[in-house]
Amino acid sequence: MTSRSNGASQQAASEQPHAKPLLILGTHMLAIELADLVSEVAGYRVVGFVENQEPERCRETMEGLPVHWIDSIGDLARDHYAVCGISTTHRIRFIEQASAHGIRFATVVHPTARVSTKSTLGAGTIISAGVQVAACTQIGKYVFVNRGALIGHHTTISDYVTIQPGANIAGACHVGEGAYIGMGAIVIECKSIGAHSVIGAGAIVNRDVPANVEVVGRPARVVKTNVAGR
Repeated sequence: MTSRSNGASQQAASEQPHAKPLLILGTHMLAIELADLVSEVAGYRVVGFVENQEPERCRETMEGLPVHWIDSIGDLARDHYAVCGISTTHRIRFIEQASAHGIRFATVVHPTARVSTKSTLGAGTIISAGVQVAACTQIGKYVFVNRGALIGHHTTISDYVTIQPGANIAGACHVGEGAYIGMGAIVIECKSIGAHSVIGAGAIVNRDVPANVEVVGRPARVVKTNVAGR
């Protein structure tokens, strides 16, 4: 949390006077990074952040912008949009809280990313800098695809999935709801990742991964069961 104004972000916002006002759910470091990302995306301007756990954080500004308490955002729902600045797959609760207040969710694609025109993205999904999404791929709602990740053709990424920097998911794969793909992980072609499973950083997945497990290593092996995302 900081009370200092981010001059570059405010300048970018002022240069898009007709851009849609955007709220970022979250008040920690990733939320600041996401605000910087959005400053380079045409059509949206960040106008504030939203907190849902520590009301005292709403007494300060962040990047020179207000911090709203989750239960006070209903009045903004008419013309504001949101994205969630939290990389954990447990962001589902925060998203559901905002949706209950009528907030609509934006789909944000950084200009340095390449998403095939034959692929689709759901509401609330964030495609960060340098991401590549190949043809005929379906990415669901509220998915976070971090810097430089690669997603192959004819792949399905379900809702609430997190794909961390440099991960490489090959073609014809299926990633279940709420799964977490760690930094630099590799999923070879035609493999399935079960819902809410965690793929450790740098792992190589060369066989299907069941739901609710954590796998690590090269090749990946199960090290924990009964997990619920990360």
